[in-house]
Amino acid sequence: MGLFFLLSIHDADCGIDRSTWFGQEAKVSEEVPQLFFKAYSTNIESVTDSVTLFCIPFAGGSAYSYRSIEQRMNRAIKVVALELPGRGRRLNETRFTCLHGMALDLLSIMRPLLGQPYAIFGHSMGGLLSYLITCQLVKEQLTLPIHLIISGKEPPHRIKSEAPWHTLPMNEFKRKLAELGGCPASILADNELMEYFAPIIRDDMQAMASYTYEPFPPLNVPISVMIGSSETTTIAEAAEWRDMTTSNFSAMEYEGGHFFLFDHIDSVCTRVHEALINL
Repeated sequence: MGLFFLLSIHDADCGIDRSTWFGQEAKVSEEVPQLFFKAYSTNIESVTDSVTLFCIPFAGGSAYSYRSIEQRMNRAIKVVALELPGRGRRLNETRFTCLHGMALDLLSIMRPLLGQPYAIFGHSMGGLLSYLITCQLVKEQLTLPIHLIISGKEPPHRIKSEAPWHTLPMNEFKRKLAELGGCPASILADNELMEYFAPIIRDDMQAMASYTYEPFPPLNVPISVMIGSSETTTIAEAAEWRDMTTSNFSAMEYEGGHFFLFDHIDSVCTRVHEALINL
């Protein structure tokens, strides 16, 4: 079921010398933000492309997590990877432990661009946040996205209660993360890195565990869903997202687990392009 993936530090598992990041005396609290996230700061006012694609991070992720999508996306689509508080370039801001608070926060960042065509993409927790943001847009009678793209997430009315894994002691917590998948073993074994990232993951997991579905009228927004073939959520269950829209709907299954999209990144980007540009 993997809820998260430390993609923002995935290069740590690809042969990069850890000392090149921190140095001998560097402290994680001082060095991690600058070294991991300094290149991923989107200038909202500069977006002028035909369609803006807001990318919502999954649990434990950051704006940097979508760098591969940003690098491969067709130039007609401007990827704006949003950052939640308490990580990346927003490190010093207080993290949320409530999905609705996260949704309102991200919407406040999106507002300056809602006057031009845009879509929303979210994976896992980000998929649910994408839905909650769109519901809030309806409530406020704001311009709706031209498409909602959900990856690796069952529909909100089918979400099962999450166990309170965020409360586990560190050793048990790391074992649970390894069991869920998506976190490199080298990261779990690095106590200094885990001291930095564990609180972020715990708060995101708490937000998921505390979520309760509130019925909402179907959205007048096309929805496309992607799911991994070996996820706990089946393609049939993922297809129930069709109940969340009165507009067009499609569902596609990719071979792989919860983070299939990073194994099929070119295909995923092509599908997104077809959904947004070939209307």
